[in-house]
Amino acid sequence: MENGKRKKIMIGGSMSFAKEMDSARNLLEKIGYEVFVPLDTNHVINDPEKKTDVKFLKELGVGRGDAELVAKSDAFVILNYPKHGVDGYIGPGAYRDLSVAWWLKKIIFFLFPYDENQNNHKYEMLGFAPIILNGEIENIKKYF
Repeated sequence: MENGKRKKIMIGGSMSFAKEMDSARNLLEKIGYEVFVPLDTNHVINDPEKKTDVKFLKELGVGRGDAELVAKSDAFVILNYPKHGVDGYIGPGAYRDLSVAWWLKKIIFFLFPYDENQNNHKYEMLGFAPIILNGEIENIKKYF
C-alpha cells in the first residue's frame, strides 16, 4: 500500500470468463488490492444469457459504467484466456476498456500473451505495451 491507500485494479475480458473474473477478484482482494469487475459479472455468473440481453445491459449501464471503473482504477488487467480457437483472446468489450485504460495512462496487464493473428489490431495491441502475467494473476505483485 502506498500512503495507506490500496491500489485499485479493474479486471476485464470476455464475459464468457465471468467466473474466472470473480475468482481473480477474490484472489487479488486477498493480496490487498481493491478490485473492480465489469458491472454484469455477477449477473452473468447467475444467468449466462444476461451477457447477450441488450435491454438488461443498457439498463445496468455496461460500457460507460465499465469505463468509469477503469477510470477509478490504477491498473487494468485483461483475463485473455483462449476462446474461439484463439490464444490470448481479446474481444470487443475488453478492447473498448483497454483503449480507455491506455488513454488514461493506466498500467495494463494481459494474463497471457496476445495472439497477433486474432485480428488486424496487432500494432494497436503492441502500442498498449501490456505487461504479460504468464497465466498467473498473482504475478501482478511483481509489477504493481
